[in-house]
Amino acid sequence: IMIDQILYQLDNPWKLFVLFLFLIISLILICEFGYKKKILSASSNRIIIHLFIGLAVSASPFLFSNNIQPIILAFLFLFINLISYKNNKLKSFHDIGRESLGTIYFPLSFILIGGPFWDYSYQIAASYIILAVADPLASFVGSRKIKAHNYNIAGDIKSIEGSVIMFTATLVLITLLSDFIFIDFDILNTIIAIIICSIAITFSESISFKGSDNLTIPITAFLFIELFNHLNQNNFLSEFLFIIILIFIFLFYFFRKKHLSLSGFISANFMGTLIVGFGGLDHLIPISIFFISSTILSKFNNHQTMNLESNRNAAQVFANGGLALLLCIINHFYPNNFLYYSFIAAIAAANSDTWGTEIGKFSKTNPIDIISRKKLETGESGGVTAMGIVGSLLGSLLISLTGYLFKIDVKYLMMIFMSGFFASLFDSIIGSSFQSRFISKSGLIISESYIKNYYLFTGDKRLNNDAVNFLCTVSSPLFLITIDTVL
Repeated sequence: IMIDQILYQLDNPWKLFVLFLFLIISLILICEFGYKKKILSASSNRIIIHLFIGLAVSASPFLFSNNIQPIILAFLFLFINLISYKNNKLKSFHDIGRESLGTIYFPLSFILIGGPFWDYSYQIAASYIILAVADPLASFVGSRKIKAHNYNIAGDIKSIEGSVIMFTATLVLITLLSDFIFIDFDILNTIIAIIICSIAITFSESISFKGSDNLTIPITAFLFIELFNHLNQNNFLSEFLFIIILIFIFLFYFFRKKHLSLSGFISANFMGTLIVGFGGLDHLIPISIFFISSTILSKFNNHQTMNLESNRNAAQVFANGGLALLLCIINHFYPNNFLYYSFIAAIAAANSDTWGTEIGKFSKTNPIDIISRKKLETGESGGVTAMGIVGSLLGSLLISLTGYLFKIDVKYLMMIFMSGFFASLFDSIIGSSFQSRFISKSGLIISESYIKNYYLFTGDKRLNNDAVNFLCTVSSPLFLITIDTVL
């Protein structure tokens, strides 16, 4: 009878909300007490909280009838963690000897997944079970004081031993959950899905930094589980495997030629896999044309410039293609033709900006600042040349024309072309006005990238070239919406 009464009370989502809130706060207070009494280290507390909160989150889609209460809880703890991190409080899980925003990324990831995709309960549960179990195991093995084989891809030191544990634990967990997350799969397709999902999740952890694995792991797990369900339902798995093998070989060639760094190679494979899986060839071809054409153009410039600029890392890959990937994913869950037009527009902007920069380097005259009209050195942000503007027009036109292959109305092709070009001009304006520049102590050298002992000279230190490139791709769909509204 008492159990029935408890279950009856928990049918009320707000009472369940209070219970979750009480249990989480109690866990934090217990860990804080254990840390102050030197019973538990900050790293141990972090693993305990990671495990219990992760399992609680994984159960939430089956306990709450809607996502209102869980999302409120996530926002509440996002706020608490932000305040405690900035004010150096809650040292029981913040004081781990390195800078980490993991406690902030955790609730943020749940907001991004649980907000729009609450009905995908098993995918959400599996994603956070993996985060709760596999990630702490990998961290524990990687941090042990034994001779480890370390590597550093994106700024954080990882170990091969930890990554092997991450892959193995993820493989086991997905296998155990496969009957719930891979519906109507035959045995071969299930095995393929389990292996590729495990590889993708392991790589998402390997390129994380400052605790961002609390964001990348659940998002990657959720997307790849959904991806294979989509492929299986549409009988596209064999063709998909063939295409991603070609993508891997193609990108590996560019990695070997140093057009991609290791983090860029991993990120580009991740992006290509999701785009071809969720969007098909009509999404893959435009972004492939952008990457190939911009790489070929860079080879026509001098070798020194090419080596500095064409060895794209993960940040540069996502700065140019991240919005396009996001639009492709949204279009899968919420199909709309205009989302595809916006996808093409984002790629047109990236290509227009890149072509403008690369072709502009052939100009025999120095670029001028788009705002002040002062002469600049070749390659400086905010600078434009007549030849560079022609390059921008051609870059946007090329991507716009790829839409013709997929029967986009000529009216929208023209609007995409205009949006991509306007976005490249917007990139130059932002680069001139707000992009950070750093100056040496002597005052003789100015750099657009931060160098130790350099000082901020102009702009906002948070707005580097990657941020400006991302804003460029964001502006293009906004230009498209504006032009469509006006016309």
